[in-house]
Amino acid sequence: MTKKLIVNIMGPGGPDWYMVRVELTVTDVNDNVPEWSMVPAPYLAVVSPDAAPGSLVYKLHAQDGDEGNNGEVEYFLSDGGDGRFEVDRKSGQVRTTGLPLQRDREYLLTVVAADRLGSRSAPAVVSVVAGARPPQFTNASFTIAIPENTPEGQPFLVTPAVSFQKEPISYSLLINPSSLFSIAAETGDISLTRSIDYESDQHRYLLLVRASEGLDSMSSAAEVRVVIVDENDCVPEFLQSIYSKDGVPETVTTATSLLQVSASDCDSEENAELTYYTLSPDFTISPHGTIFPAGPLDYERPNHLYEFVVMAVDKGEVPRTGTATVRIRMANVNDEAPEFSQHIYRTFVSEDAGPNTLVATVLAKDPDGDGITYKITMGNEEGNFVIDSQKGLIRLRSSPPPRLQGVEYVLNITATDDNASGGPQALSSTAQVVVGVDDVNNNKPVFEKCQQYRERTSVLENQPAGTFVLQVHAVDADEGSNGRVTYGFMHKDSTVPAFSIHPDTGVIVTARKFDRERQREYAVTVTATDQAADPLIGICQLNILILDQNDNSPKFENLRYEYFLREDTMIGTSFLRVAAHDDDFGTNAAITYSMSNEQPEYLRVNPLTGWVYVNQPISQRTYITREIVATDGGNRSSSVELAVTITNVKNQPPQWDKDSYNVVIPENTVRDTPIVTIKATSPLGDPRVTYNLEDGMVPETNMPVRFYLTPNREDGSASILVAEPLDYETTRNFMLRVRAQNVAAVPLAAFTTVYINVTDVNDNVPFFTSSIYEASVTEGAESGTLVFQVSANDLDLGLNGKISYSLLVDRSGDHQYFRIDPEAGSIYTETVFDRETKGSYLLEVQSVDGWESARPGKHGQPNSDTAYVRVFISDVNDNKPAFAQAAYEVDADEDADVGFAILTVSANDGDEGANAKLRYQITSGNTGGVFDVEPEVGTIFIAQPLDYEQNKRYKLHVLASDGKWEDYTTVTVNVVNKNDEAPVFTVNEYYGSVTEELDGSPVFVLQVTASDPDKDADQEALRYSLHGQGAESEFIIDEVTGKIYAQRTLDREERAVWRFVVLATDEGGEGLTGFTDVIINVWDINDNAPVFTCAPSCHGDVAENSLVGTSVMEMTATDLDDSAVGQNAVLSYRIVGSLDASNSELGGVPAFSDIFSINPTTGTITVAMSGLDREQAESYLLVVEARDGGGMTGTGTATIRVKDVNDHAPRFTDHSCLAKISENAEPNAEVLELSAEDRDTGENAQLTFSVVAGDQEQKFYMVSHRQEQRGTLRLKKRLDYERPSEQRFNLTLKVEDLDFSSLLHCVVEVEDYNDHAPVFIPHFLSLAPLPEDVTVGTSVARLAASDSDSGQNRDITYSLSEDSDPEGLFAIDQSGVLTVAQPLDRERISQHHLVVMATDHGVPPLTGSATVQLALLDVNDNGPEFEATYTPIVFENVAGPQVVRLNQTSTLLRAVDRDSAENGPPFHFTVPSEYRHSNDFYLQDNLNGTATLTALRMFDRERQKEFLIPIIMSDSGRPAKTVTTTLTVTIGDQNDHAHVAGEKKIFINSHRGRMPTTVLGKVYSPDPDDWDNKTYVFEGHVPSYFILNKRTGFLIIKENAPPGTYQFQVRISDGVWPDAVSTVTVHVRELRDEAIYNSGSLRLADITAREFIELRGKQRSRYDLLVDFLSEMLSVAPDDVNIFSLMDVRERMLDVRFALHGAPAYLRPEKMHGYLAAHRSWIFNLDHISLTFSIDSDQNFVNYLNDRAT
Repeated sequence: MTKKLIVNIMGPGGPDWYMVRVELTVTDVNDNVPEWSMVPAPYLAVVSPDAAPGSLVYKLHAQDGDEGNNGEVEYFLSDGGDGRFEVDRKSGQVRTTGLPLQRDREYLLTVVAADRLGSRSAPAVVSVVAGARPPQFTNASFTIAIPENTPEGQPFLVTPAVSFQKEPISYSLLINPSSLFSIAAETGDISLTRSIDYESDQHRYLLLVRASEGLDSMSSAAEVRVVIVDENDCVPEFLQSIYSKDGVPETVTTATSLLQVSASDCDSEENAELTYYTLSPDFTISPHGTIFPAGPLDYERPNHLYEFVVMAVDKGEVPRTGTATVRIRMANVNDEAPEFSQHIYRTFVSEDAGPNTLVATVLAKDPDGDGITYKITMGNEEGNFVIDSQKGLIRLRSSPPPRLQGVEYVLNITATDDNASGGPQALSSTAQVVVGVDDVNNNKPVFEKCQQYRERTSVLENQPAGTFVLQVHAVDADEGSNGRVTYGFMHKDSTVPAFSIHPDTGVIVTARKFDRERQREYAVTVTATDQAADPLIGICQLNILILDQNDNSPKFENLRYEYFLREDTMIGTSFLRVAAHDDDFGTNAAITYSMSNEQPEYLRVNPLTGWVYVNQPISQRTYITREIVATDGGNRSSSVELAVTITNVKNQPPQWDKDSYNVVIPENTVRDTPIVTIKATSPLGDPRVTYNLEDGMVPETNMPVRFYLTPNREDGSASILVAEPLDYETTRNFMLRVRAQNVAAVPLAAFTTVYINVTDVNDNVPFFTSSIYEASVTEGAESGTLVFQVSANDLDLGLNGKISYSLLVDRSGDHQYFRIDPEAGSIYTETVFDRETKGSYLLEVQSVDGWESARPGKHGQPNSDTAYVRVFISDVNDNKPAFAQAAYEVDADEDADVGFAILTVSANDGDEGANAKLRYQITSGNTGGVFDVEPEVGTIFIAQPLDYEQNKRYKLHVLASDGKWEDYTTVTVNVVNKNDEAPVFTVNEYYGSVTEELDGSPVFVLQVTASDPDKDADQEALRYSLHGQGAESEFIIDEVTGKIYAQRTLDREERAVWRFVVLATDEGGEGLTGFTDVIINVWDINDNAPVFTCAPSCHGDVAENSLVGTSVMEMTATDLDDSAVGQNAVLSYRIVGSLDASNSELGGVPAFSDIFSINPTTGTITVAMSGLDREQAESYLLVVEARDGGGMTGTGTATIRVKDVNDHAPRFTDHSCLAKISENAEPNAEVLELSAEDRDTGENAQLTFSVVAGDQEQKFYMVSHRQEQRGTLRLKKRLDYERPSEQRFNLTLKVEDLDFSSLLHCVVEVEDYNDHAPVFIPHFLSLAPLPEDVTVGTSVARLAASDSDSGQNRDITYSLSEDSDPEGLFAIDQSGVLTVAQPLDRERISQHHLVVMATDHGVPPLTGSATVQLALLDVNDNGPEFEATYTPIVFENVAGPQVVRLNQTSTLLRAVDRDSAENGPPFHFTVPSEYRHSNDFYLQDNLNGTATLTALRMFDRERQKEFLIPIIMSDSGRPAKTVTTTLTVTIGDQNDHAHVAGEKKIFINSHRGRMPTTVLGKVYSPDPDDWDNKTYVFEGHVPSYFILNKRTGFLIIKENAPPGTYQFQVRISDGVWPDAVSTVTVHVRELRDEAIYNSGSLRLADITAREFIELRGKQRSRYDLLVDFLSEMLSVAPDDVNIFSLMDVRERMLDVRFALHGAPAYLRPEKMHGYLAAHRSWIFNLDHISLTFSIDSDQNFVNYLNDRAT
């Protein structure tokens, strides 16, 4: 490969550039082997037996991706052919050698391809037959799925084959189920011969396609599997578009079915499963289409009509919906209960309202005109409310004073009529009065768990801001906003809050990270503020502890330890104690010590105390250094160096005056103050010593430095002085280590410890927790009321930290109204406040500690702090509302609209906020509830239509109340009379019908009737008139009677429905007018013959040689009769004859022809025979007849022209195309397949494809499939993605037929190839065994794979092979970490061989793998199990004791354990203590891993059939595993009882003469034994309709046995006892449809069908009891009671269906259900059976019986 580059070069002398062209040549290496590319496979060929030498037989072709010699392919014949064939090395042509060929013999040639360097391909076999061979299909088999709506005649699959003889191939179907498919003989295109329906046709078809050629009909076959896929292509259709039901009483219950709607869907399965819905709030519909009321229905509604839409929705993936309209017309029932003006009245009253306060006014009216009384029936348990029974006024009680509690009261008010209208009983209705209690904000929020918060609140240090700490909760006894609290903090203004709190939830979270070692607790004041206008505040003061986290390593007290040790020190002598400190807490600060492991181990350290002691003799050493490590409880550690100098016995170190010194100093000791003098002396000749203060590592050991040492030369001592200020609150004691060293050739040192205790001084201020506090108190609260509690903190101890509180005197004098508890900080009132006088007070409080301050400038005074407290006074309701006028008067027209506002009254209240919120209501004078008032604004409006004739004047009493106080005014309303009552028709819509073409006009159609509701109106003065379609022309009306006539003969075909309006006008036609709709349907008669729409010129075209089934034309006729009703317009088509166009003018006689056929339903003419030839006949004349359902016919002549012209240019089916191909694609590889279309046929539609531009290097070529009208773009030469010119090709493709052509621009993109798979190193990983109870989530290993590719081809995803881990016990993440994903079990898999796969993201992806071997260690997690499934049998009547045989081969009980041997045997056996002294069985542990069971007595199976013995088994694991397994011992039966004769009666129903073959049960012959082998045979007469199983005794009745009574006998013998003869009586009854349609049903709970019919000892069966009960209850003979169906609908739930035949017909189910409901308790006594009524569709049950019978 050559790469051309242009390089710009700058010369050394200046800015001039030179352009140089560089060519890079990349040399090829031989890294590809030749690959075969012949098609189709297998490789087949033929040759003539008489072929001359050198005849071409087959052309081999292989591709090699290399170039040059590396890519030149040579071909070789490696085996086969018997020397009769040879292969040309260069061209790959297989030719004959000239040796004679045996006719019809098959020669198998093995060939290979190799490049010039010897890389060989895989061998290939070419089969050559010396003679003819059948055609070869391109595929051995074909499979395709097609939707059910595939059009007939449209090809859906091509099955091409290749002819070896170059002969035309003819395709045919050898297997063609139902002749449903057809195949084009020339092309192999398969299509449907008719439309298919998934619901009615089968879903899978197996075709066998044959390809034949030549006269000898040589052929081969291939299978075609066609799968039909269902389409949701049907919309649910209702049987009626409108459903209606009239006369439904308004008292109908929700359990009453009103009507049944039904829809159908022609799909199947889920696509045909329908569910019914309605959006009407007044009705419900069951999933099966039964409509029920959703609640009470009302006659008093517009037109007394409910109209709504029901929907049927199928369950297809895209559901389809059908709709229908339902109209329910109501019938009035004179049982109307009183109606309240509102269902819910809402009002409010103040919490402290006084006696007799008016709360609300309720108003009800009775549609029947009865009088009404009111009563509070619920919600007034405390008796706070009373109601005026006549006026409906609700007030607070007068005595004792009302006591209101809670947010609201919900009162149920019942209005009861006085039954003056004479109904069966007085009726009542209920409304709710919701009385809101306006809370008085007289309670402040309280933290009930404040003490618990103080004791238990903490948070872990180092947590991020936002970490949850605590959720506080405060309770406010007030209601509403007065009782709703928000939370906050009180804190110093200058401080940054350490925590934040959610104002609504009270959740406290951190505002920053904490360090426990800096501050261990925080004081927090939490506030809870209610939401009143004048809020009250509650507080809770708590300390939040900071919990420790192990974030500090231990610190040694000294930077380095040194010691001088005599060489004769004894082993075990402790000489130095090292100490470390950890700033953490608890276990995090628990320190253990260890020493570096250096040999010999001269020294050791005590891990707990830190004492270092001698472990081995040290006399041979002079110097020892070791590292001492301190480790805390969290495995954090630090180390320090220990240096020990071994001294001679004669050498003596300095000696201290004291081993240790103790000093106590106050924390305010000033700098440079000496606190102690220490001294050491040397026993050597030179008494001098030097002192040194050892460096510390922690505050207690002087880090940071707080003390320093100064030597005293005069007496050889040293003093320790204060270096920096001390703080008792930070560090309370110090431990200083001092070194004294002598002056000698080998200096020695000695050490002492100075212990310093620091005492507290009063240096901390008692700071308040907040700079300003807010609190509130209610005006009028008595003196001494607690207002607030302030709090301050002092870090000092004792009196230094004891705090007292006081109020400071202020200029405003606010302090004099309050006092404070000096110890608790609680502030109390000293007077009674009035908010109207002053709304708030400001107090200054002071905190003082209990001792003189040690802080500068305090001069003996204690420390103190101040803060402010703002106290707000909350308001109370103390002003009465007042109306602006004492009386109002206004006029209102009688015809004013409901909702019209007639007047607004208003009152004023001197209070503010909630205390000034007013409520208006009408208390009296509102007769009939015709007025109402807006409760918040006082607007009075019309609530019911006014009627001057009923009431001319209203005097309303209106109240204004603020919940506690109230005022009244009077409003007089004068009604102005209007004439407003129009005539009303009896129904809103009239329907009528008349048959077309009737003579004898006028013809009466229907009569309408109206009435005038005006008072004293003249009903005779109504006049009727027609308006709209056909008024006064086709139809007339009698203006006095309302009778409508058709005055002309009607033609339905001109108009099928007439819709017009009838007006009724009062006052003789001069007054008001009412109207109604009238719809007249014209019924059809068959008075129109079919007419072809295309007549007289009906033309169709068809191409010659068209396939059978080709559609030619539509011969569609129309019939003007009604197509929706009857058969008058249902047409069928047929061809009654044909004419040759050449002799039609000569009067040729029509002759039937088979060339064309017509669809009898659609009129579509199709080709019926192949072989249409334009040269023989250019046109055909067909006579087509259309016949309607009434026998009338019409004919038309269809002219069909046969034509064949090439008048369409081919066109690509796509306007553009884009293809992608990998750079490693082989030559001849398919790039893409394009299809074109040419509306011509035959050779005119045979298309040729070619590449005409965009391929300069000829990398591509096209293969044309001319007959299929498709072309394949293939690769001609290899591609190289690295060449820019070969990354993208813009090709111009051409398609052409014989005359025309078109072009398509196609982009081919070359893609890089993924040719390296990921690689693991190593490929095999053996892991250390893991215990089988390893924790889920444990990491097992980390694996890594690498991929030499780049980009997404090298991105790796790890996974586990499902074959190696089928149960998903392990998981691997994308970092390669292998973890345990589920609990492991060694007993199931003892060793895992996991195959870890690494898959790159290339296309196609490549995968590498590694194997991980993991063995599991056993734990004792399985107890012993029985070695086998033991089913021991001990036969009855055998004396004991006897050893029980556990199976056929052994009497020993053995156990196995799935654990390993160490957790398995030996096993131990026993039984529970309560079984050890049993008289039945005894278990003996044989102490060798087995046990023996002995039966101790004789058993009787008829008393007990089996014994359950718990066996306790223990294994020998550590610890042992013990399990208990139940051994079931069966008592074997012996035939020790005789069987006796029995009698059995069986009742069975047949329906419409049909009944399936049914098992009736077993012949009854009582016998206590149950293991007998009995034989059953008919005795005497053998019934012809029954089959008896001789072995089991089961009796079967044959299909469609005729009704009647059959009685016969059966002999039963067991070979031991005498035979018994039982009697069987079978009653076959015909179950008539009337019985089903009039059947009743019960649903019984907690019972099965078997339990219902079986005898219960000496008691009768429940079946018999129910028959007697129905017979007695409904007075019918027992034989007329037919319980014909028992069905277990679900577990212990039984449906019983029955019918009762009375004289003269069956009883209606409504009557039977009514009686059953009234006697529900009797059915319960059938043995405590729960009863529910089940209403099922009777028609559905009939369908069920029909399906069951077939």
